[in-house]
Amino acid sequence: MSVAATITKREDRREIILDVARECFLAEGFAATSMSTIAARLGGSKGTLYNYFKSKEELFAAMMQRLCGELQATLFDIGPDGGDAEARLTHFARSFLGHLMSPEAMGIQRLIVSESERFPELGRIFYDSGPRIVLGRIGAYLQELMDAGRLRRTDPVIAAQHFKDLAISGIYWPRMWGVASHPTPDEVDNQVARAVDTFLRAYKP
Repeated sequence: MSVAATITKREDRREIILDVARECFLAEGFAATSMSTIAARLGGSKGTLYNYFKSKEELFAAMMQRLCGELQATLFDIGPDGGDAEARLTHFARSFLGHLMSPEAMGIQRLIVSESERFPELGRIFYDSGPRIVLGRIGAYLQELMDAGRLRRTDPVIAAQHFKDLAISGIYWPRMWGVASHPTPDEVDNQVARAVDTFLRAYKP
């Protein structure tokens, strides 16, 4: 087998491990999931699993990095000239809301909240893998708009946080609490439109 084929096989195996780990963490929680549990589900030895990940925490971090990487790929899949500010912010809000409202993402959020008291490192792993990077990149775009005089000048990361909060306001937490059904496409459209309009009005120069 060639070196390239060996690398590909190892990468494929790693992706399978992450798939199984995600299923175990979401179904059983972080505390109840062990490396032995994941190895058994994979049908291999725990020693083989440790060849890929040195600890359960490292495996969880890799799973979170992949999940958040998928969000970033969707969120920023629009080129630098991909529409005006309103169009780009609409794309950001729609992509962010769509990802955050997915059953998998909601399951991860619930897991983080339920386990962070006993395992505070999970919150840091989650934040560093996703929200911090996403808010930083959205903030960088907002900084460009501020430099161009299209938004009033302020802390761009705080502005990104406000934008994120507007995108999910009134629709995310009721769903998380189980008191609202998944939003319809029209409800998402209205939510995104209101969020972008409110943000641009609040930050107009």
